[in-house]
Amino acid sequence: MLPKKQHSYQADMPYAREPLKTLYVFQRMFTTLVMVVWWALYYSIMPRSYRPRPSWSVKCCISVNFTRRIYRVTELAGVTWGTRDPDKPCDNRKLKYTRFEWVDPLPEELRTGIIADPQVPFKKVGCYIWPKERPKIIPACPSDAPATSNDDLMDGGEFESAAGDVPLIGIFLHGGGYCHMSAHESAPTSQIPERLIRDKAFTEIHAVEYRLLQHAPFPAAVQDAAAVYAHIIRRHQRRRTNKAGSSRGNSSTRSEEEEERKRKGEEVRDYLSADNKEYQTQARHKKENDAIHAHVAEVAATVGCKIILIGDSAGGNLVLALARWIRDEGVLPPPDGLLLLSPSCDPSHAFPETPSSYIPRPHADTDYLVDTPEPRALLQRTFLGHNPLETMHSPYVSPASSRVLKAFYGDAFASSVADLTIAQLDDNQRQFLRNMASAPATPVPSTPLGNGSPRLVLGPPEAASEDQGRSPTSLARPIIASPRGLSLFTEFPKTCVVLGDAERLEREVMRLVGAMERDGVEVHTIWVKDAPHDVLMMGWWDENVRDAVWAQVEEWVRRV
Repeated sequence: MLPKKQHSYQADMPYAREPLKTLYVFQRMFTTLVMVVWWALYYSIMPRSYRPRPSWSVKCCISVNFTRRIYRVTELAGVTWGTRDPDKPCDNRKLKYTRFEWVDPLPEELRTGIIADPQVPFKKVGCYIWPKERPKIIPACPSDAPATSNDDLMDGGEFESAAGDVPLIGIFLHGGGYCHMSAHESAPTSQIPERLIRDKAFTEIHAVEYRLLQHAPFPAAVQDAAAVYAHIIRRHQRRRTNKAGSSRGNSSTRSEEEEERKRKGEEVRDYLSADNKEYQTQARHKKENDAIHAHVAEVAATVGCKIILIGDSAGGNLVLALARWIRDEGVLPPPDGLLLLSPSCDPSHAFPETPSSYIPRPHADTDYLVDTPEPRALLQRTFLGHNPLETMHSPYVSPASSRVLKAFYGDAFASSVADLTIAQLDDNQRQFLRNMASAPATPVPSTPLGNGSPRLVLGPPEAASEDQGRSPTSLARPIIASPRGLSLFTEFPKTCVVLGDAERLEREVMRLVGAMERDGVEVHTIWVKDAPHDVLMMGWWDENVRDAVWAQVEEWVRRV
């Protein structure tokens, strides 16, 4: 038997080589099983006040402690679990609840922005689609239907009566720190799409088998998610009848005339303000945004479904990156909502400016996530691959990073949300965040990245000047900003965030919520008392608690 491939991040792990790896894993498993007996006796005898949270049952206490000890194996021995080769097909005859389909690579005309990396090839993507049988309301794959031009697509008013009910499609991106788990129906994280389909909250959910860091670096996972998103948009574009063609043509002509009048008006204003550089920049941004909005609205009007992006833990991080790419590039209509379940939104936490400045995440005793910076940094470095280390502070990777928040909103806002907790985020605090004025960030000297890479410039969004030849959607010449004068979360779709107050990601998720509130995103928050990380994925947690959370999630989904 050939030895298993050792990945780059495993090279510096103390127990990643045989025979030390087998010996370490065996002793860790054996001692953990012994500890289970001890925990059962201890938490059964001692008063509830001695438990990590008094509300926890003995089973909950044991489960969190057990999982935390097992997760340590990942850090020291590089063990991963529940993964699949994303290039291998899956036999549908062996699937009980889902069907497996391949999705073609992202079309050439959509390969723009952050995902256009010549060193990361675009590939076909596997999907596990819930439920097993395709609902009648879901159209056949585009490859099964004759090709049509844009002129053959119906707009929203035309297919409203023909379509009947509008299907709600979910795109599920699983968690696992970009190195564990799979989209397969047997994976622990698949409890999430399984429950949503069982409760009929969605018509169909596509669980994406995106490439983990073992298979390809950033932005491979975003490429794969974007391919599935574009596939669903194309699949649900409605074809028109010949009878409807003339009315749409007249409407299109009127729209072109209105755009022409608007363009001429802008030219006059630009001429009158030719010496005002700031005004010219704002006018250019407005013109670009208006053009993108018009294009997106035209495409969206032909799509006969609603789409919600769903992600737990690292999958939530990927959802945010995909939503940002969709907004920044403007080549596809935006999703109708984001469902973020304990999203990881600051991987840069593993890279403190100095070792002494590292601040451990809170709730070490009540969550199973481990937080040792050195092993996490090895994983994140592999995730970045050939990209410079400063990419870790890109809004595409760490949107809740303190450096990102300072660059967009200034020091005062970043400080106000740095230690924000669930208990503190009441209606008054939300209103304060929405109305808080931004101030220029404290200047930070740019530093060379090595290997001839360009310097990363920190500053407010206006720092992305053409003179510097930098772009917020470039990996080669990055900058912490958004294109076209947009703020960090401007134009993001409505969002639902589920978070436990006993999990280690509390502070960074609260920074994310605070920034979304600041930019006017419609954020619905579901706080789970005494819950650790990703509670909806944990089949061994208190089912009454999980049922209550599911009820709130599904109520939000119905309102989308």
